[in-house]
Amino acid sequence: MMKPTIHLIDVTDFELPDGTKSSDWFEGAFKKLGIDAEFELEVYDGTETIFPELNELSDCGHGIIVSGSSGAVFEEKPWIPPLLQFLKDAHSRNIWMLGVCFGHHALAEALGGKVEANPRGREMGTTTVYLTDEGLSDPILEGFGQPEFVNLTHKTQVTRLPDGAVRLAFNQMTPVQAFRLNRSIGVQFHPEITPVQLRQLAEMFKSVLIRKERFLDDEEHLRDFFLTFRETPASMNVLANFVRLIAH
Repeated sequence: MMKPTIHLIDVTDFELPDGTKSSDWFEGAFKKLGIDAEFELEVYDGTETIFPELNELSDCGHGIIVSGSSGAVFEEKPWIPPLLQFLKDAHSRNIWMLGVCFGHHALAEALGGKVEANPRGREMGTTTVYLTDEGLSDPILEGFGQPEFVNLTHKTQVTRLPDGAVRLAFNQMTPVQAFRLNRSIGVQFHPEITPVQLRQLAEMFKSVLIRKERFLDDEEHLRDFFLTFRETPASMNVLANFVRLIAH
């Protein structure tokens, strides 16, 4: 029996100080989960409009993951329209897809939903999400508590779901933390990110967080903020759940 294949579209437009980017974080999460030998992983640079060839993908044994990004899906970047069209086409072929943060937004937009800036501002760090009735029974969130801890960072949100989509998770800050439309699944949180990477992100963008967005008061507040970060094993297990879905 052939191994399933995950096609990871990395749209990260920056690197952490240690030289890693989103595809590296996913690979690390797969290894931490102990599932890296269960599938083949192919990585594509979405910012260069390099995507999988859909004619070579079947609706069984193949899955697409779209990473996070520092940008917003409504920004005028040349690679975003081709990505949205690709996701629309992949959805029409019934290919399993998982959008993470920016990828969550991209899936929603591609399938007819709406993404806008969150009027409540940035949501960042380790926080809790609650599952809807649909989320409680959805296999992508198997292993989640009620509520469950997740790691995230974003300031835009899905404000309208695509027609036919169901909301799987929410919290007070972000009403759509996860959704599904058939085989297309979006999660606002980052199942691949550890507290170490979250801290690196906060350090890297601290001038934005403190001076521009006023998300934090000062660097002392930043150091206190780091102490609230935690491992989120149930959230990370979303990746293992996704692998199981595409394998059957």
